[in-house]
Amino acid sequence: MAVNAAAVEILIEKGRFEPEVALCIAKAIEASMMHAQLVTVPIFDARLQELSAQTRMSLMSLEAAIDRKFGQVECKFGELDAKIDRKWGELDGKIDRRCGELETKMEGIKAELIRWVFLAMLGNVALSAGATAVLNAFKHL
Repeated sequence: MAVNAAAVEILIEKGRFEPEVALCIAKAIEASMMHAQLVTVPIFDARLQELSAQTRMSLMSLEAAIDRKFGQVECKFGELDAKIDRKWGELDGKIDRRCGELETKMEGIKAELIRWVFLAMLGNVALSAGATAVLNAFKHL
């Protein structure tokens, strides 16, 4: 510990202390300053509480911003979900309409096929009757 010479000089000249007394006083003051808590515990606690409050406020602000963004995202997802449902309904309607058209065409094809099968059977019966008549005619000749 180096005693400040200016402090000793002030004590001698202005305070009119003896040099030994001035030196002792300066050493005592220096020792007191070395062991003093310049930043006291209450000041440190107050600063920590202030920092904690600022941090809490920042976190609350950040949380509010995040909640707003999540709200916006949820809204967008809701809009997207509604749009998908609407498009799915439109697609479902188109599919139902096309299936109805296809079923109608298939019924028409079935009816046409039944007519052709009936005509083929009728033709077969007519050919068989004609062939039988020709054979009978040849037998009687």
